[in-house]
Amino acid sequence: MSGTVERFFEHLSARDWASLSGVLAPEVERVGPFGDRVSGRDRYLAMLEEAVPAVYRNDVHLVTYAADRRAAFARLTEHLGYPDQTLHLEEAYAFELDAGGLVRRIEVFWQTPQYKPTAGSS
Repeated sequence: MSGTVERFFEHLSARDWASLSGVLAPEVERVGPFGDRVSGRDRYLAMLEEAVPAVYRNDVHLVTYAADRRAAFARLTEHLGYPDQTLHLEEAYAFELDAGGLVRRIEVFWQTPQYKPTAGSS
């Protein structure tokens, strides 16, 4: 059975906001790579729905849980497809989970993106 973090990325990659909601605590806080913060499940999901393009997926390379399963780390490549370019971001996520196994806090870290022009663009 996959854990909370694996389900988080499965639902995020599918852009399945209703299912993603099920792994997030109501008070979830997301801290982005620039120190930007979003607090609350509804606000976080609204931000994702607006920011995540239709052509999107994650290749999760590693998920490691703390012994008590209250914290986890994930390393992945995020693929974002836009009309004029495709971004491939090497990222790391740090998760805090509540006693029920829901995501309570997410911190996102990423390296400089690699730009690849989409076919037909200049």
